[in-house]
Amino acid sequence: MKIGDIVKLIAEPQVDWMFNYLDQTFRVLDFPTEKGVEVMMVGSRPEWVWIIGKDNLEVTDETGRHCGDSTES
Repeated sequence: MKIGDIVKLIAEPQVDWMFNYLDQTFRVLDFPTEKGVEVMMVGSRPEWVWIIGKDNLEVTDETGRHCGDSTES
């Protein structure tokens, strides 16, 4: 995971409120702490920016598909 990557929440995030955002994608903005990731929700207006634990995120593509998925939609 690096700045600029598109990520989404893992299927079982550690915090209950995150389940409401499982269908959203986020762009990585920064790594302000050793375990924290600053992300912005893609397409949100106004822009939503959060700092959450990187263990709750996985790299995906613009469509929300996991990177490395070999199936086409």
